Amino acid sequence: MRETYAAGVEEFAAWLSTDADDGLPMVATLVGAILLARATAGTELSERILESTHRAVTAPHAPGPES
Repeated sequence: MRETYAAGVEEFAAWLSTDADDGLPMVATLVGAILLARATAGTELSERILESTHRAVTAPHAPGPES
């Protein structure tokens, strides 16, 4: 079961990845943000965690002025 879960994490990381190295940190960031947001649910901090993580994860991948 653990191997199947690990394979799924790797597959998700590869799907998120824009290069060979950024998928796993992105998965870890997203999972951590969800965990912290749920732990602080009902507070303003929960929303800030989700919003700031969304910006941090998507900003490097947003089209630049040259696009």
